[in-house]
Amino acid sequence: MILDAWERGLRQPLQRQIVALLAAAVPDGAACDIAALPLGARDAMLFDLREQLFGPDLAAIAVCPACGERLEAEFSLADVRHPPRPARDGDDGDIEIESGAHRICFRPPNTTDLLAIPEGADAAAARAILLERCVIEVSEAGGKPVEPGAPPAALLPVIVEAMADADPQAVVELELACAACGRRFQAIFDIASFLMREIHAWAQQMLRDIDSLARAYGWREADILALSPMRRQFYLDLAAR
Repeated sequence: MILDAWERGLRQPLQRQIVALLAAAVPDGAACDIAALPLGARDAMLFDLREQLFGPDLAAIAVCPACGERLEAEFSLADVRHPPRPARDGDDGDIEIESGAHRICFRPPNTTDLLAIPEGADAAAARAILLERCVIEVSEAGGKPVEPGAPPAALLPVIVEAMADADPQAVVELELACAACGRRFQAIFDIASFLMREIHAWAQQMLRDIDSLARAYGWREADILALSPMRRQFYLDLAAR
């Protein structure tokens, strides 16, 4: 299942790989429904899948912005989980806030929004696309509407902060300290890219194991995949003697 999803995702953008992976891993998962989930809800599913596949403990690499030293950050998934936003009756996912004389209605970004950002777009262009897609309505005092895709510049940091507050699981920041220069800094941990790198390495190793066992015993791929990891490793050890 995971191996098939990995193969289908090859040469696809990361966000499409993630949707395909979750659709394959979640019972009755539908790709369109997963792509429409807020990023935090989607990433919570990725945390669950990562724990099922590889366990709860992680080691990520970060680079110190001051001296360029590579750091290994070790942590547990429990350290970066946020409680889900409580559901309310009639909650359609849209969020309203007020800032000064403006009322802003928006929804948290989802995977479909990320897929709408052209490859190679800079941060400003990506932010503009997300605002255009996710800001539903901006109005002044008295109800006069403002174009959602072009809210006043002073509102931009307010909207960005409100989106982060509404979906805290969507952006995970690690608090790190560089052992070389002492600089303390924050590094973003992206579970989507991290997990896909792990799955890519796992899939390649799995194919090598299948090749070894098929050569040694003449078994079919499906028979080898049906073995438990412990039994498969036992046969690999025997074949290597």
